[in-house]
Amino acid sequence: MRATYFGDKNRFAIRYIPGYKTKGSNYYYAFLHLVLSGQIIGDSNESCFLLSWLASMKELLNRIQERSEVMESGEFRDRSDEEIFELIWKANQLEDEFDLTYDYLPILDSSVWAACHLSIDETTDAWLITVTKEKDDLKFIWKGWRDPCPEDRIDKIYSVRIERELVIKTIKNCIHQLEKEYKQYPEMG
Repeated sequence: MRATYFGDKNRFAIRYIPGYKTKGSNYYYAFLHLVLSGQIIGDSNESCFLLSWLASMKELLNRIQERSEVMESGEFRDRSDEEIFELIWKANQLEDEFDLTYDYLPILDSSVWAACHLSIDETTDAWLITVTKEKDDLKFIWKGWRDPCPEDRIDKIYSVRIERELVIKTIKNCIHQLEKEYKQYPEMG
């Protein structure tokens, strides 16, 4: 089946291929992946548990729409992508886990990590992803972490800055489409 993209594939999008319902249950699966700066995040052949994915995306949408100020910190100002990324992850690490390269960075409250890290479901497990607010934009910074992330992307930092309204519209359009059609998925297994 052909993928549908919500948003802008070259900046921020969600890639969607309808899935299925497991026979005799209310478990729905679909193929849903973030697309950041043209990169599909995760294995495009990996399905996800749809209701979990929806709950995570609704929480992200709420954070972006209603509480986006929690994704800002004065400590992010005039910092490189690598430094911002490290500040966020450092806020959730033990001291012996700190990257000594960034020893000069302060240790922020763990609420910064809670507000700025992004983990949707199993499709994002091989990536470390952050999202911060800069004026009316959102900045996604991500780094490949482990397999199934392509080996050439592991430990490399990427970023993209996107209008907050584009992210909101993309997520809303995707959620609307999913909620309209997932209960009609075919039964399998």
